[in-house]
Amino acid sequence: MKFISFSAATSRGLDKKVNRFLEDNPYITIIETKFSAAYGGVYVGIFYKEK
Repeated sequence: MKFISFSAATSRGLDKKVNRFLEDNPYITIIETKFSAAYGGVYVGIFYKEK
């Protein structure tokens, strides 16, 4: 299992980063995601495994 995290100032920016990662890695299986919002940004972590 692998983990990658993303952060951005806005949810739109975070969406772009996560979508780019998913488009670049079509052969992964997502195990779990974690989302957090705090003063100054939004964050997501993705646990995944390669097929």
